[in-house]
Amino acid sequence: MRFLTATLSLAALIGASSLTGCTQGTVDDLRNANRVQAARIAELEQNVQSLDSTTQALRQQVKQADASALEAERRRAEAASQLQSAMAMYSDLEERLNSIDPVMLPPELDEALRQLAAAHPELMIYDPKRGMVQLTSDLTFDLGSADLKGEAQSSLRQLADVLKGASASSYEVRIVGHTDNVPIRNVGTRAKHPTNVHLSVHRAISVRDAIVGAGVAAGRCSVAGWGEFRPVVANPAAGGARANRRVEIFLVPSTYTGAGSEGTPEAAPTSEPTSSEPEPLK
Repeated sequence: MRFLTATLSLAALIGASSLTGCTQGTVDDLRNANRVQAARIAELEQNVQSLDSTTQALRQQVKQADASALEAERRRAEAASQLQSAMAMYSDLEERLNSIDPVMLPPELDEALRQLAAAHPELMIYDPKRGMVQLTSDLTFDLGSADLKGEAQSSLRQLADVLKGASASSYEVRIVGHTDNVPIRNVGTRAKHPTNVHLSVHRAISVRDAIVGAGVAAGRCSVAGWGEFRPVVANPAAGGARANRRVEIFLVPSTYTGAGSEGTPEAAPTSEPTSSEPEPLK
């Protein structure tokens, strides 16, 4: 470009000198025009150099972006492989966990409850995952009654023997009654159990009294009743589902640390107090 500029300048000078009859003003104009053109050429050369530098920088950025894209793809593929391996391991662990029968209770207590339930399959169901023995109400009580049947009393005495063992000593006994959704309509039944909630609680109390009477410490036992409000299966349109009529006995680690936390079996009422002051009524 510099050579082109010099050539143009020389040509202009030669052309000016060869002109015959040209005035000095014409020559000066040509020289000025030549200088302007030379400056324009220099400016354009500078712009081309600047654009060359920009192009080189952009090409370098493209190379770096391509390298970054390749690295990101490599890392994505590695992460996908790790995810697939983790999912396979998770599926394997889940399958192994599902194949294990989890036992909440100590082995000795768990085995004793398994054997007891196996000896009374129609009356009792043992759920080791929940630490729970379930009594079938239809075999434990008469319809609309909270009085234990003879077979149920015998089975509960055997359950009490298990609960009095050393392996069960640190567990509370929570007894929860349930009924179906058939309302209580019999006048005689309603006099004792106004609603299904009352009936469920009264049945839980009967079970509690039976095991306490067989020697289980009263301070370890609590009762509750849900009536028809926690069914395990849908009740039919007519009548109630047999599975919903049940009493559940849960063994849970004791959290009570107060005085006499284990309690003692309840004793029969003693004679009337000899105090001269009358005993207040509840």
